[in-house]
Amino acid sequence: MDGNDSARRLAKAACALDGAYDRLSKKLGIKGNLLWLLYILDDGEAHSQKQICETWLFPKTTINTLIKECQRAGYVTLHTIPGKKRELHIQLTDSGRDYVRQKLQAFYQGEEAALQRTLETCPPEFVSYLETYAENLIAAFAAYENRKEPS
Repeated sequence: MDGNDSARRLAKAACALDGAYDRLSKKLGIKGNLLWLLYILDDGEAHSQKQICETWLFPKTTINTLIKECQRAGYVTLHTIPGKKRELHIQLTDSGRDYVRQKLQAFYQGEEAALQRTLETCPPEFVSYLETYAENLIAAFAAYENRKEPS
């Protein structure tokens, strides 16, 4: 098996994962990007818009729009970060947490079932391997984006 075939298989798997999450978000009646924002915020940590965009590779305008939507619905609050004038922590409100738990229950159950089934045949390290590949792919694409084209 050559590298191109493996890369294509990984790309296909990534698209299939994205498609599976997208299908479920539609079934749950939530926009795909909103589902991801709620998922991110449901880890109990404080997140800034900047951190979400950098870590999850979301466009700033997308996250900004979703945060405003969640604020209007009463699902999130924004808090200033000491020493940072333009950055705010985004946190779920109690009603936001209730909404997330209710809406994402099937999401979490599906992930857990799939992971348990995968671990029957794959070592737990497969997650770290996939993270390493993603980091390397991001770096390789960034290097390509940043290169200067010959004049």
